[in-house]
Amino acid sequence: MMPKFFDSYLALISWFVREFLRKIVPAVALTVAVVLVAAGVTAYYVSHNSQCSDPDSISSHIYNPDRLDVIKSCTTASGFVDNVLKEADGDYHIRLALDSQYSSLTNAANDQYQYGDLVVEIICALPITQSDAESACHNYSNSLTIPSIDDHITVTGPYVLDTGHHDWAEIHPVYTLTIS
Repeated sequence: MMPKFFDSYLALISWFVREFLRKIVPAVALTVAVVLVAAGVTAYYVSHNSQCSDPDSISSHIYNPDRLDVIKSCTTASGFVDNVLKEADGDYHIRLALDSQYSSLTNAANDQYQYGDLVVEIICALPITQSDAESACHNYSNSLTIPSIDDHITVTGPYVLDTGHHDWAEIHPVYTLTIS
């Protein structure tokens, strides 16, 4: 037979466990839920907005920006590099054969003048040999990695129509570029 104080001790332990489960566990669960929701909101915001920021105000360095009709301020696309051309205005002109989910980004002018590819422009990345373009890149040099032909890349930047070039579609300028 157990001593009487043992019954009191078990009753005290039982009360403590009930109170803990009744008060502490819901408070901890609520705290964990709030932290998880806050982390999820932060992750969503960063993943949907950080790529679309204009790093170093790069858009202010576009040569003759009035020719670009901005359709969407930020677009991401991926595909395989068909060609990399060096332009006199200091830009790399990349022809991107889009992955199928991005095929709607090109138009008839891309078909006719760019072999069906989306034009992707990395600005201010080369020495400028076109005198009227020099001021656009003054005190700015792009540090994006330049892809090679056949690289699979993902790019983000403004989706525009180049009215100076038959209204073909471009991502211009490129804000981010990853090679996969």
